[in-house]
Amino acid sequence: MEVKDLKQGKGPYIKLCMLVTGIVLISSGLAFATFLVPVYEYILRDGLTFTKNSEPFKAWKVNDPPLDLDLYLFNWTNPKELRHKGVKPRFQEIGPYRIKEVKEKADLVWNDNDTISYKVRKLYYFDPSYSPKKLDDDLITTINAVPLTVAYQAKNFNYLIKRILSISMSSLSPLYVTKTARQILFDGYPDGILNVLSRFPGLNAQDRFGMFYGINGTVQNSVFNMYTKTDENFGRLLTWNYKNHSGLYPGKCGDIKGSAMEFYPLNIKKTKLVFFSSELCKFAELSFEKEEVIKGVTGYKFMGDKIFDNGSTIPENRCFCENAECLPSGVMDVSKCRKNSPTYLSFPHFYAADPYYSNLIEGMHPQQTKHQLYIIIEPKSGIIMDIGANMQMNMLLQPLQGFLLYQDVPKIFFPMFYFTQHLELKDDLAEKLRLIQRLPNYFNYASIGLICLGLTLVVWSAYSIFSVCASDKKQVRENCYEIVPLSDKNLQNT
Repeated sequence: MEVKDLKQGKGPYIKLCMLVTGIVLISSGLAFATFLVPVYEYILRDGLTFTKNSEPFKAWKVNDPPLDLDLYLFNWTNPKELRHKGVKPRFQEIGPYRIKEVKEKADLVWNDNDTISYKVRKLYYFDPSYSPKKLDDDLITTINAVPLTVAYQAKNFNYLIKRILSISMSSLSPLYVTKTARQILFDGYPDGILNVLSRFPGLNAQDRFGMFYGINGTVQNSVFNMYTKTDENFGRLLTWNYKNHSGLYPGKCGDIKGSAMEFYPLNIKKTKLVFFSSELCKFAELSFEKEEVIKGVTGYKFMGDKIFDNGSTIPENRCFCENAECLPSGVMDVSKCRKNSPTYLSFPHFYAADPYYSNLIEGMHPQQTKHQLYIIIEPKSGIIMDIGANMQMNMLLQPLQGFLLYQDVPKIFFPMFYFTQHLELKDDLAEKLRLIQRLPNYFNYASIGLICLGLTLVVWSAYSIFSVCASDKKQVRENCYEIVPLSDKNLQNT
């Protein structure tokens, strides 16, 4: 009988290859799990790389499409009763006038220390077919900002100069004006004081006044310096006008710190968010409130209800108030930031402010959902998902000694206008953010899958190689050998 050993075939080699493959798969799965975080961070950083030809840079340099900005004006309904005791000024909100806003970075300078210096050009234009309200349809009565600003700037002059100014102002400019929304916002309206001042070349004064008149489409003087390397400082503002301190507030309140408001670092924590605003001429801190899901993307919502506090509720903000008596919380004096005009910023309708302000006038109706300031950020990438930017400009109307125009007027913070801007998370960006958030899970699933498949192959191949044949000899011969009958010829050969 001839015995043929089947183990000399391909079977053992296949089982050995499967064993080796299983070990490789397990090793790959473990390596995948070990290096998951570095690989994920690399992918994020690579996608957010800020260079001259990168997508983040192009989106930052100019926003396309333009952003929507809703403007609301306050119509003063009883101006003739200003000096009547016991009668409060009444205001009516008019709007919104929907404006298109384009922000473009100008005078770019790439620096060797991973920063970029730039200025900002803002362009606002009105599309009548797109706006709920038309600029020419509404007549708005409001305080005349021109004489109020001149009187405020001259309040500490000597008596004789103030007397001359007072007589001139009373004959040249009225206390209040009634103009169309277009004139108040964009086209401007003529004013007697400006007409005189514009004749002196050295003053560079315009002969008209409007909220955006003369500045629309111009490059702002402020110079920003932003950090561009994609790490924990990505998007941070290092200097403003070449300084790391504004000089407008003492101590830490004048620090230039936080984001430049367009980029935030990776891996945001549930603590606070800091940005610097040239509109406020200061940094602002927003506190984490909650997680919020938008279009399947989880974001962190940060609230800014306390950014106008000057120490009344947050003691460390006391340095934002340089006067012996600080204003009640909720309104910020930005006169130094606005060419020494009596300008004060707040949230719309004095939302989140001390009742002191709304009690001075009538017609204020603050609403949290409509007037709050918040930012929702995708925490892993630092990309802004939604933003509610709401701000109101007020002017301080008060008795000014030596000026007849402001004799016996009440002290009020006169609401001029406010804007509200909300960003909607676009579907294509939402899809990318969902991928960013799910990518670690995909990596984990792949790692677990590789390990499980590898273990299966190792266990199966090891069992096949090292299993023993049955103890019964006949079973051993039948399972392990092929029995071939011997012919007479084969027998003779043996």
